[in-house]
Parts: sequence; structure tokens; C-alpha cells
Amino acid sequence: MAQGIAIGYENAVEQREPVKLQVTGTIPSWLTGRLYRTGPGTWNIPSNNAPSGSINLKHWFDGLGMTHCFEITPSGEVKYRNHSTALGVQARYEKAGKAVGTTFGKQDPCEAIFSEFFTAFKPLEVDRPPAEQCGPDDRNVSVTLTPDMPGFTSHHAIPSGISSASPRYIVAKSDNDALQILDPDTLRPLHYTTYNYLDPRLDGALSAAHSCQDKETGEFYNYTLKFGRTAVYKVFRIRRLSRAESGKDYEVDILAEIKDAPAAYLHALTMTEKYVVLSVWQGDFTIVAASIGAWKPKQSSTFYVIDRHAGGIVAKFETQPFFAFHYINAYDSGDDIVIDIAVYDDHSILQLLYVDILKSGTPTPLARARRFVLKDIREHSSVESTRQAKVEYTLPPSSSIELCTVHPALYHKPYRYTYGINKEDFTRSVGFADRIVKLDMSAPESEPKIWAIPGTAPGEPIFVPRPGSSPETQEDDGILLSVVLDGKTQKSMLVMLDAKDLTEVARAYMGTHFPLGFHGVFTGLR
Repeated sequence: MAQGIAIGYENAVEQREPVKLQVTGTIPSWLTGRLYRTGPGTWNIPSNNAPSGSINLKHWFDGLGMTHCFEITPSGEVKYRNHSTALGVQARYEKAGKAVGTTFGKQDPCEAIFSEFFTAFKPLEVDRPPAEQCGPDDRNVSVTLTPDMPGFTSHHAIPSGISSASPRYIVAKSDNDALQILDPDTLRPLHYTTYNYLDPRLDGALSAAHSCQDKETGEFYNYTLKFGRTAVYKVFRIRRLSRAESGKDYEVDILAEIKDAPAAYLHALTMTEKYVVLSVWQGDFTIVAASIGAWKPKQSSTFYVIDRHAGGIVAKFETQPFFAFHYINAYDSGDDIVIDIAVYDDHSILQLLYVDILKSGTPTPLARARRFVLKDIREHSSVESTRQAKVEYTLPPSSSIELCTVHPALYHKPYRYTYGINKEDFTRSVGFADRIVKLDMSAPESEPKIWAIPGTAPGEPIFVPRPGSSPETQEDDGILLSVVLDGKTQKSMLVMLDAKDLTEVARAYMGTHFPLGFHGVFTGLR
């Protein structure tokens, strides 16, 4: 394994100036724009103050951030660059001789004495300075990217000379309140801030890396979670305003406060055209919020349904316990809500994402698609009673999926296809995933479409629709972009697949490996 895809968990080479990649195949002439990706890029940090001479970050989620850009030009060229985004954190680690502050995994072996079966996750940082005292790269913020997130249009850190081919700025997010503004051309961190900066009421330490955004209005939705004797979730919306309305260019609305749910590690929330849904699946923090506690097989997971426009909790549903990282999609169906989630039977997956386990090739499970239906939202609307969510189906392990994406115009709307990474065999396949999958969620009994090359590890596939195609009638008319690590050459490539049948149309070869990371977004040419 160390000679193969294990290199995906080794330090990546920083490449701040764009380099041209070798392209084979034919890139469609309409496919022009930028694929931004983010995730960990550094796991090993040399330090004279560390007992062993270096600091080894233990958990996949703790690698220090790196943001990447693949630019596909109108002439069919592909240019690549990246930028480390947590160099301030790295300097702090080097000085201390160890990882300090928030880490997801146990860094100190002594912690195992107290939490041998738990995954450490310390969201309450006693050493965290106020946002205004932090440099642009003093926090590790590298899970998702939101181009032109509302709230920062007139921010002083936004540069004026941005390329016409890009967003004005990009906001990196994680599972806490941290927000990092990035230059879309150079990927350089420009400013660190928090949700609390946007509105003092957003005072929770945690939030979802996966927010929601309305493609038509630009409205942005997320939650914050504040610890205390009673955990408080605040589900909120950020709307763009003209400065003439209030003297600022955005407004924050608190849509609901939830005080009857346990404080839990919730990586995402979802929404439909009518509602925001916060699913509190099981990932409960211990009392001191220093770790995620043991699995409770009798504790239900709960869906809180919130009116997206008027605010307020309108219904609650519960179901058998499960754990998840990602929603696939959600949409209204009459007075019902359909929610598709990539679920795990429990949260043991968190323990299997330590870097040494991933490098060793230990087989790990992958999530399965499960469809929930929340019936008759308004007909029996009541927050006093909790109803049962209907489980319509759960797909088998052969249709496993993670890092799921859909047509960008169909998020929060009725849809048919989802794309993600997949694993051939839970019990034998090494690494986190080894294939790309396309699922037809309208026909759960159908065979999934698969793209795979033995010995490779694909990343999240991003769907780019062909211009002029209809999302409703030509939903899979487009190209999938995935960065794939080749274990044989120990180098990576940007692979382009026809989304209809997952046939390969082109590749762009990198001269180095691309670290196995998390999420990305494609922005077309303006």
C-alpha cells in the first residue's frame, strides 16, 4: 500500500504558479472554466521542538489545508496551481512541537487512556484568539468552497483586479464557525473571519461545512451550534441587500432555534424549495465537548423541518439511529419532503479514517444511499409531536456512495441522478474508495454505472452540464470531473467522463500526486 495510493496521504508539493498539464483525448469545446478543490495537503511537519523531530497529524481530517485550481481554457489546455492555506497554523505547530488547538483525531497517545473508543474532536479552543487578531492563514479551513458567498461583497480584503474568468472571491468553510476568504486567481488566503462577524447572534462554535445556497436568489443557509448546559442550534439565512436598504450589503435572519436536541457532529444540512431540514443524526459530543461519545443503538435520529421563508419549526420526524457526513439531495413532493442521505450504520467510520489505517489498506465501509420521506408536512403540522419518517429504500453495498454530487441546477429540486465515489468490495478493497459511481435514484433496483481503473483512487466527481441542455429533460448531459490518483505512477490526473455512460473523454496528467481530499466546485467562464 505504501507504494501505491498511500502517497495520497503524504505532503503535497506546493505549486503557486500555474503549470500546463499534458492532455490526452479531446476536451469538449464548451468545457471551459475552473475546477477548485480543497482538502488536506500537509500531514507531516518538521519541528526541532518535537521529540521525534516532526509532527505527524493522525487523522485524515486534521491535515493542513491546501486549495487547488484546474483551469480549462477555450483552447483546450489545462493549467494547474495550488496554495497552502494554513501556514500560520503550521508555524504554531512547529513552535509548540505538537498539534495544538482543535484536532479531529487523538494526537497524544495518553488521550487513549480516557477515550480509547471515542474519536477526539475538540471544538472549544482555549487557545483560539479573536478573529480580528488572526492572520489570513491562522486557522485550518479546508473542507468546502463557496464562490461569492453573501456577506463579503464589499469586504476590504477582496482584491479589485480579479480575472473576469473567475468569481470575485471564494469562501472556504469547515465544521466550525471559521470562514477563510481566498483570492480566486492566486488561491492566496486574504482574510480569516467567522459567522459571528456577520452577526453577533451567530455565536456557536460549530457549523456545517456543507451549507445550502439558492441558485436563483443567492440566499445562503446554515446553522451554528453553541455548547452549554443546553445545546442551541441556530438555523440562519444570509440574504444579499442593496446597500441603500440598510447601509450594508447583506442581512442575517435567524429562522429557528433548536434546544431539545443533543449537541452532535453534523457535517451538513439540507433544504428544499419550501423548507430547511436539520437532521440530528447520532454523533453526540460528550459533556465537555472533547470527544464524540459511544454509539447508542436505541437513540433515534431526528429531522427538524423549518419554514425556509417565514421561519419556525413546522414539524419533527424521527427514525432509527444512523450516522452520515453527506446528504445526496432533498426536494418537495406535494406536501411531502424526500431526503436522500449517504448513511452509515454507526459512527465507527470516524475511527477508521486515521491516516495510518488509511495507508495500511485496511478495508473500510462506505456509505449507502437511503431515501427518507417526511409525509404530510403541513396537513399534520405540529412541533409538539414527533412522527416517524418513512424509509423508502436503502441501496446495497454494491451501490455504495460518498462525496455525492448532482446536477448543480437540481440541488433542492426533484432529480434523478447522483454521482460519487464507490468501493468494489467493503471486505477486500483497500483505501477509502476505488471507483466512480452513477446512481439512478428514481430506479433503486437498477444496476449502477461504474468507472474504475485498478490501482487508482478517484476523488469527488463534479458534474458540469453542457450549455443549453435542460436539467429536467437532459439531466445527465454533461461531463464529470474527478482528480484521480494512480497508485502505479504515484501521480494524479484530472479525468473527464461523459456523465451519460461514464466513458472517458480526456485526461490531464499532473507531474505530482494530488492529496486525497474532500470537496470542490466548478465555475464557468463569465
